[in-house]
Amino acid sequence: MSALRTVVLAACGVLAACQAADAPVMGQAALQSVALQSSDGRRLSIAGLRGQPTLLFFGFTHCPEVCPLSLYKAVQFKRRLGPLGDRLQVVFVTVDPARDTPAHLREYLAAFDPGFIGLSGDEAGTRALAESLGVTYRRVGEGDAATFEHTASWFLLGADGALQDVYGYALDDREIEARLRARLAVPGE
Repeated sequence: MSALRTVVLAACGVLAACQAADAPVMGQAALQSVALQSSDGRRLSIAGLRGQPTLLFFGFTHCPEVCPLSLYKAVQFKRRLGPLGDRLQVVFVTVDPARDTPAHLREYLAAFDPGFIGLSGDEAGTRALAESLGVTYRRVGEGDAATFEHTASWFLLGADGALQDVYGYALDDREIEARLRARLAVPGE
């Protein structure tokens, strides 16, 4: 009985250690390996964006409200953050790659900020990347009238490519700005 108790206690200790450690982001491998076509002509994985903090959003250019409003807010956050905002790259991953070609993304994003990067790829790559961050989306309707229901959150990736924070659509702008400021002010980020 004593040996069994020792094994059970050891197993509990291992499980507790696993829970206490920083768990990897779901599907982290997709962030490293899935490459999409960028609006500036490069083939990029999220890992290829390392070097500066990245504010990442999944959406589509035919979105009537949420996506353009979110991109407008990103412009405002960068402006209000001043020099900290200058370090922040904004990346828009389309969930509608059939209509959102890299050229179309470049034109669409330039209306917000010509420095914003758009990413477009095949359905399998887009889905793997989205799921790696817990983003869900689904097509509603067909043809040019199609729309998408999708997660409308911003994901802040550190300069090392690791997920730092998530900002839901309903989160107050002042709260997002304060959290961005705190994250961007960290040395090495």
